[in-house]
Amino acid sequence: NIHDFALVARKWASGPFEDAIVKLIKDNNLNSKTAPIFVQSFDPASLKYMRSIGLASRVVQLVDGNDVNYQTGAMIYQQPDAYNFVDGRPYSWTLAGDGRYFGDMLTPAGLAEIKTYADGIGPWKPQVMSLTVAPFRTGAGLADVNTIAPTSLVADAHRAGLFVHVYTFRNEQKYLAGYYKGDPTAEYLAFFRAGVDGVFTDFANTGIAARDVYLKETGR
Repeated sequence: NIHDFALVARKWASGPFEDAIVKLIKDNNLNSKTAPIFVQSFDPASLKYMRSIGLASRVVQLVDGNDVNYQTGAMIYQQPDAYNFVDGRPYSWTLAGDGRYFGDMLTPAGLAEIKTYADGIGPWKPQVMSLTVAPFRTGAGLADVNTIAPTSLVADAHRAGLFVHVYTFRNEQKYLAGYYKGDPTAEYLAFFRAGVDGVFTDFANTGIAARDVYLKETGR
């Protein structure tokens, strides 16, 4: 699905920002499940607060990560660098002394919790598609990835009643796993075939063209 409008609320704690966002949505008659809008945040506290003050539009829990272990395809959430502060876990969890990481959101229990306040998840691409280098060699990175395989996340999220919108698709070769051989359409198709419901893209024309290829492929 290519949607009309996405509103990203990247705010770590509830307060005036969320109040203003919900007021804006209500003032523009967008406060319904059928409105062409998604309210998104990496922090569950922000989304839960907006729900508590009457937000009725569709809500997406964004899910971050720090890095990828290209030997196993596993996600890395804890890193000894500054990015751990924002990429490892929601800031509200850090403030509350909650030691969990974003990966805990993607367990069956975590997805069930998300379903209590959100309609979908927005995971990072490697959380949906495992990327590995085989045989692995020290220093291998994204450009060396030669094996991909869908994780269970799409099926798990759908089982929990959540849609899955994956981020972020780009055309530049440096952002593409080596497996796709520089072809961004090949990346979109791999994720569409894995069952995702939508994508974040910086190149909408490429995304729509890839979607058309997929729809023709599936007879839709």
